Amino acid sequence: MEKYYLGLDLSTQQLKCTVINDVHEIVYEDAVNFGRDLPEFLTDNGVIVQDEERNVVTSPPLMWTKAVDILLARLVANDMTKHIIAIAGAGQQHGSVYWSKQGADSLACLDTSRTLEEQLSNAFARQQSPIWQDSSTTKQCHSLEESVGGPLTLAQLTGSKAYERFTGNQIAKIYEQEKETYDATYWITLVSSFMATLLLGHLGAMDAAEGSGTNMMNLTTHQWEPRLLTQCGGPDLAKKLGLQPRDDARSLGPINQYYVQRYHFRPDCQIIPFTGDNSATMISMNLQHGDCVVSLGTSDTVLMSVRAAEPTSESHLLVHPTDPHGFMGMLCYKNGSLTRQHFRDIYAQGDWDTFNLLLTTPSISTSHYTGFYYWQQEIIPYAKGIYRFQDDQLVDEFTTSDANDDAVAAINVRCLVESQFLSMRSRLQCMTSEPLQRLMVTGGAAINKTLVQILANVFGVDVYRLKKGNNSASLGGALLAKYGIQSTHESIDAMIREHQTDDPFTLFVTPDFSRTADYARQLNRFRWLEATVVAL
Repeated sequence: MEKYYLGLDLSTQQLKCTVINDVHEIVYEDAVNFGRDLPEFLTDNGVIVQDEERNVVTSPPLMWTKAVDILLARLVANDMTKHIIAIAGAGQQHGSVYWSKQGADSLACLDTSRTLEEQLSNAFARQQSPIWQDSSTTKQCHSLEESVGGPLTLAQLTGSKAYERFTGNQIAKIYEQEKETYDATYWITLVSSFMATLLLGHLGAMDAAEGSGTNMMNLTTHQWEPRLLTQCGGPDLAKKLGLQPRDDARSLGPINQYYVQRYHFRPDCQIIPFTGDNSATMISMNLQHGDCVVSLGTSDTVLMSVRAAEPTSESHLLVHPTDPHGFMGMLCYKNGSLTRQHFRDIYAQGDWDTFNLLLTTPSISTSHYTGFYYWQQEIIPYAKGIYRFQDDQLVDEFTTSDANDDAVAAINVRCLVESQFLSMRSRLQCMTSEPLQRLMVTGGAAINKTLVQILANVFGVDVYRLKKGNNSASLGGALLAKYGIQSTHESIDAMIREHQTDDPFTLFVTPDFSRTADYARQLNRFRWLEATVVAL
């Protein structure tokens, strides 16, 4: 019987899966879309904005649980499960799930005649999980940084200064403001380890790459830092986390018998530690030295494999998901595809073709215009609002000599996209002095060639895409699943290369170097205006 490996990706808007065989061919892909398939949970793009003014954003973990029910039923219907010998995957980073004691007990004795949703409806001490879009913990961030001597000290200790979306600060807010809920919490998992826990039927450890996205794990030891745990959740937090992070990809154990009997998984199917969506994307891309991934999704992220640890206060340094001695440098922007979509609706009548036409209007030059479009509370820099500069003067809206509405729309669209990519280039230069060789692009917006052309022009390097597969994070999970039960490969790179007959990437876009030179001249001005915005 052919052996398959399942990768899952619990992202913001969907639960996606990719199944590969022993030679890494994709044999099945699917997704449960939360808005379309689970409308009863009343989310918007997979999330619920609880308080827009305070930037409180959550998702219901029971929705994720039901999505697992649906996806596994589809896998059975497509005759996949009996072939699967290992499962790994990814979750949206930083989000936290608060299990009750009743939930832990229910998980330990699942009834095969009932769905997960039915049995875990009362499994959570908190019915809403804070996710990466939440930025309501500024007070807790300041307290955490002050407890160790400042943001740079915290970055040197954990890989990042305190960020509002990071798990430790979200826990601290619940510990301070919802003590009854906190005391009723039996386990705290991340979104990724929530998935592993569901499949195991008991608490599953998170991997160290995920631990380094909490502001609570020591970047050097890959263990929880006791003083940070106490600051974030008092003396009981270590017990609620339960397990130390894992810095290896070895199996956490076999899949729970519930899934064997209800969904016909093999009883020896192994559950491998799940990682973050960005880490899984890096695995699927199999980044080499000099490569960089830009993910154009709900959020925009920039990923690089880093040889030396150089924490800064404007980037993240995370543990590498498969190399315990390596690191992953990351930039994360909250204003990604949803922000582009928002301004598409304003300036392009909700149509991407019109948006792309405005983006490439040949008569429009943005040399006198700069815009910063922080529709949602941004992460780097920490800012919110729309700021337009015309000839370096702050204006409410751009103007042109002929008062042409289409020209104003084109300037806004161009400034929006250019500012997003200029910020990436500016901060990447601070992260590493090594020259880029290739850019790989992934995420939902990566299919927009007009958009990616601007990215190539800003960076001045060729941009590539994966030839096969639409879901890089779930593909990374599938590769991680195979690596987790392989004992014959020293590295995941060696495993991937064994069955890689040709380059998995295809050239997508080449840069216009004349435009690259223009953008290079704009960088210092861009940084100065951005600093002006932050100071407002």
